[in-house]
Amino acid sequence: MKKHFSYLNTFIIGYSLFIIICLWSCSDLGTNPKTDNSIEPSDVVSYNDDIQPIFNQNCGNSCHLNNSSGGLSLSSYNGLMSGGNNGVVIVPGDGAGSVIVQKLSSNPPFGDRMPKGSSALSSHIIELITTWINDGAENN
Repeated sequence: MKKHFSYLNTFIIGYSLFIIICLWSCSDLGTNPKTDNSIEPSDVVSYNDDIQPIFNQNCGNSCHLNNSSGGLSLSSYNGLMSGGNNGVVIVPGDGAGSVIVQKLSSNPPFGDRMPKGSSALSSHIIELITTWINDGAENN
């Protein structure tokens, strides 16, 4: 009687399955975008590309882009770094100690949460701003 499955046939089938599984599991390497909205330590947050668009989109309700409410203008890097009537809002290297991050949090230590009259910014956006400040709040 002839054996239908020899060691060679078993090896060939096993090896083929191994190659198929390896190729299948590697087929999407490099194509999956970041889906968890976290900031990687190697990511560089750019004022021009990341931070200013946040202000343009969320602070344009006649408060800090065109009107400079409280003397604070968020329409430019220089306006942001100059602060407002009550002083600076950015302390480079200290995101948690920066007034702007405190005012964006759900329970600011004083006054109202910003953006006023709008829904709160997502934790990802606040984390992005905080990371930029912690990294030195550069005009990049």
